[in-house]
Amino acid sequence: MSLQAQHGYYRFPSVFEDNLVFVSEDDLWLTSLKGGPAHRLTANLGAISQPCFSPDGNWIAFIGTEEGPAEVYVMPATGGTAKRLTYFGSTCLLCGWNGNKITFASTYGQPARHATALYEVDIDGGLPQRLTQYGPARSLSFNGQGGVVIGRNTRDASYWKRYRGGTAGVLWVDEKGTGQFTKLQPVTGNYNCPLYIGNRIYFIVDHTGVGNICSCLPNGSDFQQHTHHKDFYARNAQTDGTHIVYHAGADLFKLNLKTNTVKKIALHYFSPRVQRNRRFAAAGRFLESYDLNPAGSHLTLTSRGKIFTFGNWEGAMTQLGDRTGNTRYKLSRWLNDSKRIVAATDQSGNYRLCVIRTDTGEQIKHFEQVDIGIPYAMEVSPCKDEIVLTNHRQELIWVNLETGDKAVIDRAEAGTPFGLPFSWAPDGNWLTYAFPVTKQTSAIKLYSFETGETHQITQPVLFDFDPVFHPNGKYILFLSARIFNPVYDNLHFDLNFPKGMLPYLITLRKDIPSPFVPMPKSIDEDEEKHIHHHHRELEQQEKDNAEKPEEKPRPKITIDLDGIENRIVPLPVTEGDYRQIGVCKDKIFYTAYDVEGARYREQNPKGILLSYNLERNEENLFAQGIGSFRLAADGKAMVYHVQGALRVISTDIDSCNNKPQEETNRKSGWINLGRIKLSVEPPAEWAQMFREAWRLQQEFFWTPNMSNIDWQKVFALYYPLIERANTRGEVSDIIWELHGELGTSHAYEMGGDYKPRPPYFVGFLGADMEFAPEHNAYRFVHIVGGDPWTPHAPPPLLRPGVNIAENMLLLAINGQRLSQTEPPNKLLVNYTNCEVQLTVANHDGSNVRNVTVKTVTGEEDLRYREWVENNRKYVHEASGGKIGYVHIPDMGPNGYGEFHRYFLAEYDRDGLIVDVRFNGGGHVSQLLLEKLARKRIGYDLTRWVGYEPYPQASPAGPIVAVTNEQAGSDGDIFSHSFKMFKLGKLIGMRTWGGVIGIWPRNSLVDGAYTTQPEFSFWFKDVGWRIENYGAVPDIEVDIAPQDYARNIDPQLDRAIAEVLAELKTNPPMKPDFNSKPDLSLPW
Repeated sequence: MSLQAQHGYYRFPSVFEDNLVFVSEDDLWLTSLKGGPAHRLTANLGAISQPCFSPDGNWIAFIGTEEGPAEVYVMPATGGTAKRLTYFGSTCLLCGWNGNKITFASTYGQPARHATALYEVDIDGGLPQRLTQYGPARSLSFNGQGGVVIGRNTRDASYWKRYRGGTAGVLWVDEKGTGQFTKLQPVTGNYNCPLYIGNRIYFIVDHTGVGNICSCLPNGSDFQQHTHHKDFYARNAQTDGTHIVYHAGADLFKLNLKTNTVKKIALHYFSPRVQRNRRFAAAGRFLESYDLNPAGSHLTLTSRGKIFTFGNWEGAMTQLGDRTGNTRYKLSRWLNDSKRIVAATDQSGNYRLCVIRTDTGEQIKHFEQVDIGIPYAMEVSPCKDEIVLTNHRQELIWVNLETGDKAVIDRAEAGTPFGLPFSWAPDGNWLTYAFPVTKQTSAIKLYSFETGETHQITQPVLFDFDPVFHPNGKYILFLSARIFNPVYDNLHFDLNFPKGMLPYLITLRKDIPSPFVPMPKSIDEDEEKHIHHHHRELEQQEKDNAEKPEEKPRPKITIDLDGIENRIVPLPVTEGDYRQIGVCKDKIFYTAYDVEGARYREQNPKGILLSYNLERNEENLFAQGIGSFRLAADGKAMVYHVQGALRVISTDIDSCNNKPQEETNRKSGWINLGRIKLSVEPPAEWAQMFREAWRLQQEFFWTPNMSNIDWQKVFALYYPLIERANTRGEVSDIIWELHGELGTSHAYEMGGDYKPRPPYFVGFLGADMEFAPEHNAYRFVHIVGGDPWTPHAPPPLLRPGVNIAENMLLLAINGQRLSQTEPPNKLLVNYTNCEVQLTVANHDGSNVRNVTVKTVTGEEDLRYREWVENNRKYVHEASGGKIGYVHIPDMGPNGYGEFHRYFLAEYDRDGLIVDVRFNGGGHVSQLLLEKLARKRIGYDLTRWVGYEPYPQASPAGPIVAVTNEQAGSDGDIFSHSFKMFKLGKLIGMRTWGGVIGIWPRNSLVDGAYTTQPEFSFWFKDVGWRIENYGAVPDIEVDIAPQDYARNIDPQLDRAIAEVLAELKTNPPMKPDFNSKPDLSLPW
């Protein structure tokens, strides 16, 4: 037997003389710089990245995730046990070595999630020290002669190729070690991986359109390009002073600095590749769609792209269709004979319909020529082998499964892309669906299969949606947002419509009365049915059907279109937030959601399922905590979905809240999805996922020509790398690089099914500490402020009765003594959100006592609040109280809340500074700009309680906005719009430049989501040019490393100066209340 050559996916190389360490399969491998056999150094639980040899070659530092967070580890270069050195519980990025210390960047201790600071930690451990003299950075390199180069924003450029926005990597150089840095940008491009070697600075830059290694002198002169890759970017370069090693594509390369030659490193790589082995996954976790057969006795579902059918509680489970993982199936639906399934499949490259027998699993039809797009919903005709589906193109498509004939019933040109929900009529001759009439409204339509005519049957106020036919053919039920019943805001003068919806019913003939008008009944007719769980119908349905003679054709439905838009009545229920509606013979089902805050919203499903009994005209709570539901074709059974679980119940009951989910049997209705043995073949699945990620960009990218990118050529370049991937993380890296070729923002891949790692996260105390060797304890240098009153993670050390002050000592945690090598955070691993006992003492070691505090899961919120309050205080003091300060951290619910928290308290000062630095984007910028754009034109005076400006909450005087390169997405839009609205001057740095928005809704089979840049932003002054460039400030002010070292903020200082100067030339309008009306009597 001959050995077959293998090829892995190689990343993150580091070199020391002839030794080369790199990452493959999420572990460290060691080989020779010349190439040859590679040997695995680690077999860790978590993924490893960014290894780096020590200057003497004896040690390897790396970023590991052995206990959850990405932390700094060190191990012998020859192999052995790794030691964890940091306990930050935050993102850590390895920079390199400085003597016997390891340098790294981390988001720990920062007020914004994008910000990173530099640290160093001793190889023996202990508390890392922050390198405050450099300010924020991601990269750091020394030349051993006093020179230092830092890199800001030096992210991996391959994930957004040819990026030129405000957050492009930039280098700062201190050639003499004096603390005075100058910016280094010899060419226009995105810089990363700076390496200070002798008197030259090497780096990766993509000035030619592809990332290559280049160099220059510290003053930017003598620019040279050393590598000349034309396809893959050079990535993650490191050096030992003689060679630079890096990876491109899936291979490793070395640059000989003496000869200036580049060579690919050929490896002999042999591995069991265990993460490519077959395994089994929980079907409930990856549940995508589900359907009951017409009798309600069997289910079909798709999970992780595979189709399964089975009896609800008894019998075997059957997997249908392709089992290799090369194919993804969607939307499996029973045909009317309960012997066949129709589904969408991508087995030929694009989604097409197929029909599969349930007894043999054989695919008996595949409609290769029927283009259906990417289907989102599909329903089977109640009478024929026909289906209707809606897809990503906003099309409503009919397909005859006997002949393969296809027709596009309708296609939406206006409105937002929320699909076209639809429903078949019981006789199969009509279809009802929701359709966007304008960009702001949607109506209910009817389509006749006999005539091919379409009729609009509602006149929407805003949007009507989710129509369904009643089984008797007399009614259509739908949901509609048309109730304008405003609710007053509790915190400021505003009104909103948090509910605004009702279920409605349309009578389809003029002679049909409203079913909600009570009719006289006898006592027998009004007798309540016995309420319990029973499934006799489900048990006997198929047997009964077999014994019954052939059923007569369903009665043809007659619809009076004349005046139908006026035959609409609401269900007699309360206004609410409704999402889905369904109907059986005598019940209407609909889901409703409580109004809740968007900022601290829990992820669990909050929907309740209500039923309206048409016989008794009463509403009942049917089920709680559901996500969605489907009715069987005969309406006698329902299946609903709750967080990866399914439950089948009779619709004849009034409530089903009486059975715990742990009981999976006929009596409770819960389905045992553990019966499904979902086999996963990672190599095949990864290949399918790559193809789908590529195809999704092709279908959704905002402009059809994909900005002239040859997307097929990109596929041909990257697809072969999938065969070399051995872990899910490597697949993710390839997809990110694929998306990077779009040269566009917001092209992400998130989540997915990774090898599990231990989730041991750090609990935090909200304090900065230093080791006090004279007491063998840790001193509280700074206690982080925050809101002690908040119910969401209050500052632990500010708990009443704790009485810990700065300069006091921390001796032990939970009775375990601290030491220089046992820092506090090390003892707080796996103590998140827990009560812990602290042994503390006064600054001199006296008055030792125990106190109990509750840790928080992270300090970002505490440090953010402290940063904002410090800025606010600084602005007030520097302006003598004349200027207010507001910071907006993002343009989502969090930022909306933060804006109002400070704006409502600050708007009446003479001037206002609006700070959007580090803004993470979102979608509420236009709402905030409306508030800032209010022009004060008058006042409302009272005798006893002063005056109020009109409009309320209108800024009193000049406004200045401060932005920086970390403000992006809707933060970009806010910054540029602030200028366009002429609200004031914009001060700071050019912003991120990512304004092609996304709508994450397309998942891959393992649960990952990929995003497609769909919503491209255009401004009347610059057109499309904010994307990949950013909003340009009126006054550019950067913050140099030496400014951070001096703890000054030139951007905020300039904003204060500009507002004060404007107050002198354009003071706020002050009311003149002296000439009050004279209403003296004329007699």
